[in-house]
Amino acid sequence: MSAATRPARQPAPPPDAAAALAWVDAHRACFGWSTRAWARPWRDFVRAHPGLRVGDALELGAGPRSSLAPLLLGLAERVECSVYDSAALPAVRALNAGLLDAGHHARLRYSQHDLRTLEGRWDLIAMKSVLGGVFRLHDSRLADVHAMLARLVQRNLKPGGLLVTLDNGRTALAPLLARRGARRNGWRLFARADLPPADAHYGFGVLGMGSAATRWGAAGARIDDLLYGCDRLLTPLARQYAVHLNVYRRPP
Repeated sequence: MSAATRPARQPAPPPDAAAALAWVDAHRACFGWSTRAWARPWRDFVRAHPGLRVGDALELGAGPRSSLAPLLLGLAERVECSVYDSAALPAVRALNAGLLDAGHHARLRYSQHDLRTLEGRWDLIAMKSVLGGVFRLHDSRLADVHAMLARLVQRNLKPGGLLVTLDNGRTALAPLLARRGARRNGWRLFARADLPPADAHYGFGVLGMGSAATRWGAAGARIDDLLYGCDRLLTPLARQYAVHLNVYRRPP
């Protein structure tokens, strides 16, 4: 492996940061699919914010297969896990209960929220694969995405609070997947420049744009692992990523 393709070695984190990263590694299954690829930018976010601990956190858009709430428990005293459709609440509860011990699961509060009509303020708001589904290609514009993010920062974050968004990225392979899965229904993929300038950005992957495991089970999981290994080599060379994590901060 040449120096150009070898991933940069990062310094060892301090003990408190190491514990935060260990929490991410222990609960990355909450991403639901392609878990290591999605967890990579979240790890980078946690590493870059050592000692981050807030009072109140909100997850927007949890679903039966994926919920960020277990990860938020590592960063917040109180976590509200919300769904768009209240019918999904039993499945989301079961998902998180399977990933957390009873004590940690008891720290979660469940609710129903619509991103577009959200009321209230939190120290930390996080959402995964929400923007692409809400703002689909056939009935919205990028300007609508920008306006919604600005609204969340100004109206729903406490001063100094953080909005963390994880979104599916648009790489050179995107046209090959245009007629597969949710993308057939206009799911929006984002180039980095499509989203407003962020206080911090972390990206990962080129090949891992979908989940083979959700289609082919254990055999698919091995394919996902292979793609993840390739993406570790390709990410330092990439200009566009399969996963984007953006951090927006409301001024104190």
